[in-house]
Amino acid sequence: PSSPSATASAAADDLETLALDSSHSSPAAATDPLLRPPSSSSPNGTAATRHEPFVIDDFLDDDEDNEEDDDHAPPPLPAPAAAANGGAGPEFSRITVSDPKKHAEPVSGAAGVIPGSGSYFSYLVTTRLADGAAEVRVRRRFRDVVALADRLAAAHRGLFVPARPDKSLVEGQVMQRHDFVSQRCTALQRYLRRLAAHPVVGRSPDLRTFLTEPGAIAAFQGEAPRHWTTTVNAAIPTAPAKAGRDLFGMFKDLKQTVVNGLVATKPPPVEEETDTEFLSHKSRLEDLQQQLTTTSQQAESLVKAQDDLRTTTAHLGMTLIKLAKFEREQATCNSERRRAGVIQHFANSVVKFSRSQAKLNSEVVQQLDTIHEYLETMISVNHAFTDRSNALQHVQSLSADLFFLHTRAGRLESVSSRGIGQEWTRYQKIEGLKETISTREGVKNQALREYESIKENNMTEIKRFDKDRRRDLIEMLKGFVVNQVSHIRTILLICGERSQRKLKYTRTGATDAGMQLWCTVLV
Repeated sequence: PSSPSATASAAADDLETLALDSSHSSPAAATDPLLRPPSSSSPNGTAATRHEPFVIDDFLDDDEDNEEDDDHAPPPLPAPAAAANGGAGPEFSRITVSDPKKHAEPVSGAAGVIPGSGSYFSYLVTTRLADGAAEVRVRRRFRDVVALADRLAAAHRGLFVPARPDKSLVEGQVMQRHDFVSQRCTALQRYLRRLAAHPVVGRSPDLRTFLTEPGAIAAFQGEAPRHWTTTVNAAIPTAPAKAGRDLFGMFKDLKQTVVNGLVATKPPPVEEETDTEFLSHKSRLEDLQQQLTTTSQQAESLVKAQDDLRTTTAHLGMTLIKLAKFEREQATCNSERRRAGVIQHFANSVVKFSRSQAKLNSEVVQQLDTIHEYLETMISVNHAFTDRSNALQHVQSLSADLFFLHTRAGRLESVSSRGIGQEWTRYQKIEGLKETISTREGVKNQALREYESIKENNMTEIKRFDKDRRRDLIEMLKGFVVNQVSHIRTILLICGERSQRKLKYTRTGATDAGMQLWCTVLV
């Protein structure tokens, strides 16, 4: 691959390029997914072989768009996509989804015997406009969200419209559970905020109606493309998880959900594209998808390893506290009491380390969640490219129909009639074909305009996506490094306290060999 541009390299100078892969690593590192990513199973996935893992330059592409950027990436924004709208801010400053309420819905027939089918939940959507107006509150059910998603997909074909949360197939069986309702609230809030952050979709009349006008949203009546049925389960808890295993489970669940969405968004087979620039961008984004998938696996392994370390140190700290208590209770001389004190101080240090590790784990999950967000965005990218493929297929189908009609009309015109009756019949057929051809020409012209609009939307979104991706991933890496450095400083402070205690203990005149060994080990 081509090397990054000069400006892109300058933007990365703020960070030291540290590839975790090293020829001096231990033999076990050869199989560590954190150091060596697994080979891609996709025949087109060449990202893993062309880039070293965790290198900042992997996120910087040699695009024309990057040449216009500043030397340093801008700070992160609450709604990054809104910055691409010519400097205009979003229309909505805050969106929250809360207060789920259960409503009874009369049903009849076989549907009445399905648990939960006779009820539904509505959610309070609170929106504050960016112009400082009062908050607007409306109640929506999930059916309204589905209608909104269908309308946005039809009105903004070719754009990277965020995918709506999935409607669980077993929703009726878990409708009574509080965790499901809370998860649905989080998913809807995240989805609506992503829509509002989009520079084009965020200003859509359909979205404004959904957020500000009461009343049910009418179901979309148009013909839905095939890929509309593919959604992503975006129910990602924004609050810190209760336990480290919950963090690890969140990574695994999100990865599986995104993979399912990516598999289901493969475009239909059409003739080869002739736009070489688009094909280049498409190939690059396919490589990016493979990179994000591999990096997601590495992030999952990292979170699991750090969580295991936190669990182990917490268990070690509690065990040492019990040991110190036992030593203190059973002590018969001063040396044993001093040893119990040393163990107690070391146990306190281990507990401090475990708490610091738990804080670091929570911060790491928040930082690395950017990877999953962009992996989820790849579903919207595939949807937009599917729109383009469907539009091209429609144009090709209309062209084939017109070719057939022109051929048939030409044959009728070349045939001579034997009588007046046959001539009149032939004339009527020709005129009918001409009228059909004229109608089909209009439909084809409309389809061509739609196709060109989708192509333009694709290129606009690709440029915006590259800008946002470059900025967000660099900021993610900076935040990740800052958190790691802060954690290391905490460890150094703990070790410094232990060193001071060792010196203090040594100066008291302890000469027992066992106590000296304890001091050496504990520090």
